[in-house]
Amino acid sequence: MILQQDIPHDYAHCFVGKDNCPKADNCLRAIAAKLFIQSKEPPRPTVNTVNAGYIEQLTTSASCPLYRSSEPLRYAKGMTCLFDELPMKQAAAVRLKVISCFSCERYFYHSRKGDRLITLEEQRKIAKVFRNTGLGITPKFDGYEYVIIW
Repeated sequence: MILQQDIPHDYAHCFVGKDNCPKADNCLRAIAAKLFIQSKEPPRPTVNTVNAGYIEQLTTSASCPLYRSSEPLRYAKGMTCLFDELPMKQAAAVRLKVISCFSCERYFYHSRKGDRLITLEEQRKIAKVFRNTGLGITPKFDGYEYVIIW
């Protein structure tokens, strides 16, 4: 369940409504607007919004580039035991390849400790590194979290 306090402060709200947009029920921007309208708290003096004129000019509302799915995505959290099953001779080389799956080495270390969540794309890259070893080992993460991507 999404609450108003979960919405980032400068997040763009879409007030087009479900009558004019078939994806409004599952769009984070439309949900943010709906929560804003229904809120019993004193309203903020300003709110960031999607231009309704822009939405009207789209050929189909299904092609809206501003659509954000409200479906939570599965992120991995922590990988302290990722290399445990690898033979010692291959562990160092595989570790370097896994580090390259991240945009910077720092992200690798933060992700390893669980301080930073591991994106779906990074999980796929890590799985590919393990597949390429030919050992039949699948990467094991410490846990998973479902997160809404605003």
